[in-house]
Amino acid sequence: MVFNLVATGLSAVALFVTLCSAVSQAGLQRRSNQLPAYVDLLADFRSVEFHDRYWFVSRRLPVEYDPALGLSGLPEDVRRQVYDIVYYYQNIAVLRLVDIVDDEMTALLRSRVVSVWEAVAPFVLREREIMGAEGRQLLRGLEDLAHDAQRMPHALVDRLMRLSRTRRAWRRRRTALRG
Repeated sequence: MVFNLVATGLSAVALFVTLCSAVSQAGLQRRSNQLPAYVDLLADFRSVEFHDRYWFVSRRLPVEYDPALGLSGLPEDVRRQVYDIVYYYQNIAVLRLVDIVDDEMTALLRSRVVSVWEAVAPFVLREREIMGAEGRQLLRGLEDLAHDAQRMPHALVDRLMRLSRTRRAWRRRRTALRG
């Protein structure tokens, strides 16, 4: 009788350990899938040119150009800068839709995504009108990402940032214990 209880208890512990291991493995797999996407995104984000284009789009575009032009009516050099920036954030939105980029990334880029959308929204909305039915979804991912980022409460952003710091600290401790 005691032997059966001990065997059942050990089986339950083994099942619990296996379950925890599987959940941990799934999390590691998900993060490993995210790594190449993060690296690619950060490569662009590190360049001075990217930040210059961001500044132009978010600050100068709405002041210097008429939204009635849409995107296609902008001068080529301006259009190139706008497309570089909006499709960078559009790509983040797409990666978020397929669960490669998570809310932590959205929290980190929150103010930039919102300011880019606010600057280009009149141009995009006009371009959708120009394109008609085929343009209805133009930069819709960016629009949705910006709306989600804007509605993201500051408390959630702070919590995600603290959680991220806690995870990094825990990983450093775990690595130090192994080494």
